[in-house]
Amino acid sequence: TRRSSDLPHKWERHFRFNLSAIYSGINDHKFRLGTGTQMDDMYRIRDSNNFADPANVVDVTDTFPFMTPHNRRISFVYAQDEWNFTQDWYLTAGVRQDRYSDFGQTTNPRVALVWETAYNLTSKLLYGKAFRPPSFAELYNINNPVATGNPNLKPETNETVELAFDWQAANDLHANLSLFRYQMKDILRFAPNGAPSPLVAQNTGSQQGGGGEVELVWDASADLRLSGSYAYQRSIDESTNQDAGNAPRHHVYARANWHFLHQWNLNTQLNYVAGREREPDDLRPRIADYHTVDLTLRNRSPESDLSYAFSVRNLFDADAREPSPKPGLIPDDLPLAPREWRVELNYKL
Repeated sequence: TRRSSDLPHKWERHFRFNLSAIYSGINDHKFRLGTGTQMDDMYRIRDSNNFADPANVVDVTDTFPFMTPHNRRISFVYAQDEWNFTQDWYLTAGVRQDRYSDFGQTTNPRVALVWETAYNLTSKLLYGKAFRPPSFAELYNINNPVATGNPNLKPETNETVELAFDWQAANDLHANLSLFRYQMKDILRFAPNGAPSPLVAQNTGSQQGGGGEVELVWDASADLRLSGSYAYQRSIDESTNQDAGNAPRHHVYARANWHFLHQWNLNTQLNYVAGREREPDDLRPRIADYHTVDLTLRNRSPESDLSYAFSVRNLFDADAREPSPKPGLIPDDLPLAPREWRVELNYKL
């Protein structure tokens, strides 16, 4: 174990440079070109622990560190064209290539086809490929009894196809609908590597899934706006053909915003999360559903430089938790904040 004051420390520097240009000299086209570079430099670490002698915490920075200093350089280039190829139709296509000094390069395209279907309806078909690079911890963790890094990792990739509709049903009613499918490969996880411990960072398999989301915004009156959304998704681990775990099957969000007495505003929102399974080889019981309610009362007068607000988060003090990763190193999951009261004052000079 470690005392909190003896947790590992690291110091980092980040340098970024970007350059982009837009060219619209060809009819119905708008081109965007860009390039850039980034330097991530973890230049110093400090580590103290009592692994060798439980009775004493000692500085092991030079003898048994959790990581040694590392840096990576990233360079990228991208190109995009927005083409209005006929009335009410737009095609945007682009590609970006990133080159990392520690694991190589990755190329990712994106395409969006937009149709102004009617004066109050827009339809979109989108495709994109993205990636997540391995972190310094996933690459370079050493001397850790729980999880170690792996310098031979590849980036995690994700391909997504989405169909979306944006409908202004009436002057006071706006609706959005989106449907999607995705495919993840080379997923980055700390996983067993032929021994009980430590876990080793690995590219471990793939998963695919799909779902949809519907969103409504209704201006019920000049002083009252109601909005909400419902999202459904299902993700499958392709190595086991079971639910990939951790992500909610159902997510409901609702919000009401009421402006009253000239300068007062009352806002309430509900967040409901349900249907979260464990990862296939995690034998803990299913994660409990939860819902939280927040309230905010705000006073803001156009004639005054002072505004203030009173709010309570998680009004009913729900025991809300997010899943901890397998194999359950934090067995009771990650608790979210309990009921919280806030007072806010703003003064404009």
